[in-house]
Amino acid sequence: MQQSVFSPQLIVFALEPEEGGRTSLDLAATLTVCARWREALLSHSNDAADAIRSILSGHDSRGAPLRDPHLAFLPFASVGHVHADSRLLGMGLALPELLGPEERRAIGRVIARVRQLKLGRLGRWRVRAITGSIPPSHLCSESWTAHPAGATQWSSVTPIAFDRHPKGRTEAERHQALAAMIAESCERNGLPATRDVIITPVSLHLGVPLAHAFPRLERKDGGLRRHSHAVLVFDVPVQGPILLGAGRYRGYGLFRPMQGIDGPESSNAFEALGE
Repeated sequence: MQQSVFSPQLIVFALEPEEGGRTSLDLAATLTVCARWREALLSHSNDAADAIRSILSGHDSRGAPLRDPHLAFLPFASVGHVHADSRLLGMGLALPELLGPEERRAIGRVIARVRQLKLGRLGRWRVRAITGSIPPSHLCSESWTAHPAGATQWSSVTPIAFDRHPKGRTEAERHQALAAMIAESCERNGLPATRDVIITPVSLHLGVPLAHAFPRLERKDGGLRRHSHAVLVFDVPVQGPILLGAGRYRGYGLFRPMQGIDGPESSNAFEALGE
C-alpha cells in the first residue's frame, strides 16, 4: 500500500449556518472558506511555537514558503451519488504524515479554538468537530482517502491549478504536457507512478461543477492560473488524501476515490469518459 505525504487520519468538521444567514455553500466557495479558516487558525495561534505556526500557515518565521508538507484543507461536499448537488458540508484538515505526536497535539489545540467562520457575504458558519458516532459518508475520512484498502482510480472534486503553463503547439501536445506535469506532481507528493492521467473539463464524480465554474487561483504577479479536472489511474492501490497542484493546501486539486465506501461509481475510468 502506498500513500501520499499527508496522514489519512483527517480532522473532520461540519459547517453549519448561523441563524438568519445563508443556508448553504457550494464547492465554488472553497477558496474563500479555506482562506478564512487559515486566517482564523493563525489568529488563535499567537501562543504557539514558531514551528507550529509554520505548519498552520505554510510559511517559516521569515515569511518564506515551506518546502515541506504542512496543513492542508479538503472541502467535503455532496458529490458522487444521484442526488449530489455540490453543497459544501464540511472540511477535512490533513496533517503531514511524518509529524510527531507532540506537534499533532499542539496543532489540535489551536484547531479546536476555531468555532466560527465569518465569510462576508457568504454569512457566518459554525465549525463543529465530527467525533464519536459514525458520520455521514460525505463527512467520513475513508470516503476521501480510501483508507485502509486504497484505490486505483481517482477523480478530482476540485480542479488542479497548474504549477506552470503547459507548452505545446497543438491542443494534444498541451494535454500531454499537462498529464506529464500531474504525473510528476503525484511522485513529488509520495505517490507511485501513474498508469494514466486523463485531463478533462468534467469530474467523474456526480454533482461536481465543471472546471470553469471554479474561481481561478491568482499568481503572485496578479495573473490567473489555469486549472482542470483530471482522472488518475494507478497500477497499485493508493491511499489518500490525494492533493495536487498549486492550490493543494487551499482546497484545490482534491481527488476522491472512484471505488468508495458507498460502492464504485464507475468500474473503469475510461468507460466513464467514453475512451
